[in-house]
Parts: sequence; C-alpha cells; structure tokens
Amino acid sequence: MAEFKTPVKTQTSLNDDKIVIPPSPFLNRLGYGTGVSVMQLVRSPKAGQIRSPWALKMLNKRVKPNKVYTERLQAEADLLKRMSHPNIVGFRAFSKSKILYLGMEACDLSLGDMIEKRVEEQDCEPFAPWQIVKVALDIGSALGYLHTKMQILHGDMKSYNILVNGNFIICKLCDFGVTLPLDENGVFHKEKAGNVVYYGTEAWSAPEVIHGGVITNRTDVWSLGLTFWEMLALAPPHSIDETLDDSVMSDDSIDYFSRYGTVPPIPGNICELRYSAPLTLFFHCTSLTASDRPSACTLAEVARLCLDNMERD
Repeated sequence: MAEFKTPVKTQTSLNDDKIVIPPSPFLNRLGYGTGVSVMQLVRSPKAGQIRSPWALKMLNKRVKPNKVYTERLQAEADLLKRMSHPNIVGFRAFSKSKILYLGMEACDLSLGDMIEKRVEEQDCEPFAPWQIVKVALDIGSALGYLHTKMQILHGDMKSYNILVNGNFIICKLCDFGVTLPLDENGVFHKEKAGNVVYYGTEAWSAPEVIHGGVITNRTDVWSLGLTFWEMLALAPPHSIDETLDDSVMSDDSIDYFSRYGTVPPIPGNICELRYSAPLTLFFHCTSLTASDRPSACTLAEVARLCLDNMERD
C-alpha cells in the first residue's frame, strides 16, 4: 500500500523539478471544472528511476484568460503546499511561467467518474456497503483535518472531488479552489473571508445554503452525506425520484431546484438490512438541523468502527 500514500513533505522546493509539458492533445484528460481542465502528465524516468505521474490543473484554453481563475489556482496551490494528510491529494508543483498549472499527485479515478462508468456499462448495482463506509472514513478524516487543523470549509463536497485508488484502497479529497475560512467554533468567518461567499454545487448544497442560514463545518458534512446517496443511486442528488412515475419524471416543467436542500428518498432497490451502516451514516449526515449532524472527525470514528464490525462479520 506504500504506493498509495501521500509522500511526506520535505524542505526541497518542488518547483525546482523542471518539467516539459507537451501540447494538450498528448495529455490524457482526467477531468474538468469551471474554467479549468485536469490532465495527466506521465513524467519520463530520471537517473534510472521511474517517476510517478502528475495531475495538472490548467486553465481551459477555450476560456479567455480570467484573473479570477488565475487567482483561484494560485490560492489553491498555496493551500495545498501547507497541507499534509494521507487523505488529501498531495501538492507537487506550481508554475506561472509560459503555461500556468498546478501539479498534484495523480490518482486512479474520481468517484464521480466511477459512478458514470457503472451507468455507461449498465451496471446498476450500487456500491458495496463497505465501499461507502470507506469513503466516509477517508473523506471524513480529510474534512476533520481541514475543519480543525486548517480551519477551512471545503465548500464543494461531491463525488467528483473524491479521488479513489484501486478498489477503495484509499480515497483522497481534492479541488480546494472555493474554500472558505472557519473560526475556532467551526463557523464561517465572514470578516476573514471578505467578499468571498459560499460557492458549492447546488444539488449537493445544505439547507442553510439554499434557504439562507449559518454556514458551518457541518455544511460540508451534509454534502458528503449526499455523496453516500450518489453511491446508492448511481445518480446526482435530486436527479431521480422513485415516488414519481415515468410520465411525470419526463415532464420538463418539474422544478428540481425546489428539491435542493432536502433529503432525497432511498432508492427502492436498496436492502435496508444489508446497507444499515451506510444508511445510518447518510441519515445522520443529512439531518436538516446542522447541529444534529456529526462532526467530520466523529463521522470518521464511527465509520472506522463500522468497518471493523464488517470485517468481523
């Protein structure tokens, strides 16, 4: 498992590792976001040693140069350099030379891509209970570090920002471009944030985001809870509703926005007995009252106990 661990940071500047980035057509695209693309760079051997690939976050060439995207990439690089946690994607390099890029540790696939792949292959089986609980453990641990040690809210928790190596050997949190500062009580620090507001992705957003309320570290926990639901339904939150028949679901007049900030129903094919552990985590994480949700650290502790029980059984 050593190959899946984030290397310990050293005092050596990673920017000293000069690399040549080939034209985009020769890079494998791993993902994309608003104004940016994530590409895989396979580095050539150095001094007879095989070097691990990098994931490069670069400005999308189809988007006109934008100061907002540039500053966001710079801020994300500065934050990644300060963080060191096994469940947070590792920093590798940042360059503002001819090509602006943020170099990061490369992982196998995002959880969102894994969900899409299952649907494309017509594999309608939800992820196994232990896989959902493993995501709760690893990402709960990452969020706990972010909330307590760094005093930062991730702000865009969803399946596409979780990277998975192997068969859930380890999961890592990524994409820190829209983080928000927290105070010592885990509440959104408005004074430190200045003009920055909660960004997020609406389908994963908590009630306090949709309806206006106090943003806290539990806001990330709600979004992580909806990520568990994604692994059950193999679909984005609120995109399906099994309480409606097909004729209604095909109606373009349905107001999907009205469902945001609510708890989506559990898919009918889920066995409550078999999925008791992930369902318990899901319902606690998506409590409508933020204070009733567990902290990320508590979530990780409970998930670890659940995994231990699953291994014994």
